[in-house]
Amino acid sequence: MSHAAVQPRLPVAGSNTIPTALFVFGGALYMALDAAGSHGLWMAVLKIVPILCLMALAATKLSGTTRTLALLALVFSASGDVLLAIDFPNHFVFGLGAFLLAQLAYGCNFLRSPRFGSRYFALRGMAVVLAALVLARQVLPGAGELALPVVFYIVAIVFMALSAAAHGSGSSLLFAGALTFMISDALIAINRFVDPVPLAGTWIMLTYYAAQALLITGLVRADLAARVS
Repeated sequence: MSHAAVQPRLPVAGSNTIPTALFVFGGALYMALDAAGSHGLWMAVLKIVPILCLMALAATKLSGTTRTLALLALVFSASGDVLLAIDFPNHFVFGLGAFLLAQLAYGCNFLRSPRFGSRYFALRGMAVVLAALVLARQVLPGAGELALPVVFYIVAIVFMALSAAAHGSGSSLLFAGALTFMISDALIAINRFVDPVPLAGTWIMLTYYAAQALLITGLVRADLAARVS
């Protein structure tokens, strides 16, 4: 969604040093300029630089269907970033739709190797559902005509988070990324439909970039572990 970035260090080296550095620098620069009130199409381009860096990581470190779905999720995310950054009629709905597709792509990726019977999934799943219900209760009364699109989006991100919780690797990185994504989107919803959040743009982008980095890094680690085992 309207998304500026803490960047957890990506566990890659060598050929990925440059994308990692660009991820950190691009995210930090966008957040700083956004906080300073900069606007324009060039800001929309700068906004997706960290996502393009993650696409480079996914393209080089992942393989097969995992890579395809990860790249699809990142393409939809970048599209949503641009749609939300450009002011035109219903741009929020279009951006929301792009991120909904990103959540579905991530969720389908995670569900390719699920483990629903684990204790971790039960505990993590309950936390996700409870958090989503609390968020819905807070934001839907103020969403007005956008209530239905918001409901659809909440369902999509819950699907993504539950899928991350069920991933066969049991990856804490994937689940942490899903939760961080939920936090980022919750900040957007609260800021738009409930009350203004201090430094909203910075916090939203901080959690958003961090979430994307955690999700892609978690997929890379899980993919590497699967190849070794």
